[in-house]
Amino acid sequence: MDISELKTFEGKYLSSIGGRIINPVTAWLNPKLIFIDDKRMECEFEVRPEMADPLGILHGSIRAAMLCDTLGILANHPGDKVSAITTGMNIDFIGKAYVGEKVTVIAETVNKGGSLVYMSGKILNENKQIIAQGSTRLFVLNNN
Repeated sequence: MDISELKTFEGKYLSSIGGRIINPVTAWLNPKLIFIDDKRMECEFEVRPEMADPLGILHGSIRAAMLCDTLGILANHPGDKVSAITTGMNIDFIGKAYVGEKVTVIAETVNKGGSLVYMSGKILNENKQIIAQGSTRLFVLNNN
């Protein structure tokens, strides 16, 4: 599936796509695709009770999963059948989002090389405050 095909799912939950793009983690996180083009992707996630720490705040590991999942989908669906896997990720946890809130994950491609893809992302709470930001690199497995 390439970006133009994914674009037809804007405004829908990615679980409606099925197939290779939906792994068990994506299905559990249940992102709603807001926007996608060849360099940027935005998804919305609802913070559910099972995603929170005992204080009702979105857990850091779930923030990492949201970032990794959104960045990975963008990196792996440019239309040229690239398969890439995350080799490293750095994340800063800056703010908070609570159970019941919706958060927005924004993923951007920084640079695509022959064997590595560099990406950055951030998570915003409903007040448009950054609650996490990070960068990742993905190793390209094939180009065909």
